[in-house]
Amino acid sequence: MTKSDSSVRMAHEYSASKEAFQKATQIMCREVSIPVSERYNAKYAETDLHHSLIALSMENRYAESGMRRLSIEASSRDVPSGSWVRDTVGRVPEKEMEEKLGRALSSTLQQVRSFRVLNEPVVAAVDKHQIPRHDEGIEPFLTRGKKKAGTTKFETYATLHCVEEGRRAQIACEHVGFFDENAKTVERLVTQARLEGVRISLLLADREFSTSPVMNRLKRLRQTFLMPCRLTPGMKLALVEHDQGKRGTISQFVVGKNTAGSEPCSFTLVIFPRKGSESERDPLRRYIPFATNLPAGKILWNLRRLPEDYRRRWGIESGYAGIEQLRARTTSRNHALRLTYFFYSLILYNAWLLANLTMAGRFGRLPLARPMITVQVIKAVFGRMIREAFGSGG
Repeated sequence: MTKSDSSVRMAHEYSASKEAFQKATQIMCREVSIPVSERYNAKYAETDLHHSLIALSMENRYAESGMRRLSIEASSRDVPSGSWVRDTVGRVPEKEMEEKLGRALSSTLQQVRSFRVLNEPVVAAVDKHQIPRHDEGIEPFLTRGKKKAGTTKFETYATLHCVEEGRRAQIACEHVGFFDENAKTVERLVTQARLEGVRISLLLADREFSTSPVMNRLKRLRQTFLMPCRLTPGMKLALVEHDQGKRGTISQFVVGKNTAGSEPCSFTLVIFPRKGSESERDPLRRYIPFATNLPAGKILWNLRRLPEDYRRRWGIESGYAGIEQLRARTTSRNHALRLTYFFYSLILYNAWLLANLTMAGRFGRLPLARPMITVQVIKAVFGRMIREAFGSGG
């Protein structure tokens, strides 16, 4: 690439990123309207609040230190304080804030859909994103889980994410509370996707969702799924039977039939050898079982594709890595603020995708094979836009 070509590319990256910034700001100001002051001579407008939130997200900073840094970088005394940002967001009721943020995420998804990259059914994954919390007690807003980062308490979000390269959009998100059930959470996410006009050809999930209530709910929704099975006593026996030649690679299996109060669920069990486990003698380590409601004929038609399909689920891990690069930090226990910070990261992730789609469209490279604009470029351009808004482009 010549110096001239490089300059042209950088100009296009800047232009596409700037357009994505403007769209994200417009969406946030429209959908997440937060009263800043009723006084006629109020110093800050709502746009200033959302610019501040974007700045904190892009820098992964806490409110106080982040806004002080922004004030220095913008060479301006007109930058709001961190406490003003926190207090203004924190005054909005939790339920109202969650509804507003959900509408904002929906709006960014509709912007992605305008590029027609979600017209065809997509492979999507559902997973939970846990943010460690070190609160003294437990409350309905939090969940418990395996110990991580010195705690078993977490702020938890279930997200639905397209895992196909070039259209890895954040589709839907649900905050998960202490009493929320996985089956109802998954149903709400899939239903939200359909309301958004996104059709899911295959839903990928991990073992946490491999339960009879979740699978029955998905079957009622007529949603095709693929997930690894939990190693229950019955499943362990099935693996031993397969190793002894008494059970085929594809068979029918029922879970929940011996559990009191549980609704039994029948599904297609597909057993694959683990990669690199040829010398392993223990069948529990040699094989990995998958649950699906794909028709047996479709599985037989392309049996080897299933493991490849499931490996796409790691796309959601890449998505979470991207989200963490765009999430502000806080020690506040205010739920409205914490919801805002997490949903903002999803919205800005979609804004990153929008910038890439915009640039790919200009170069005639749709569908997009891989990102043309990195997260680092988006951070740099968004940061420049915010500094210019508050006083200096330096």
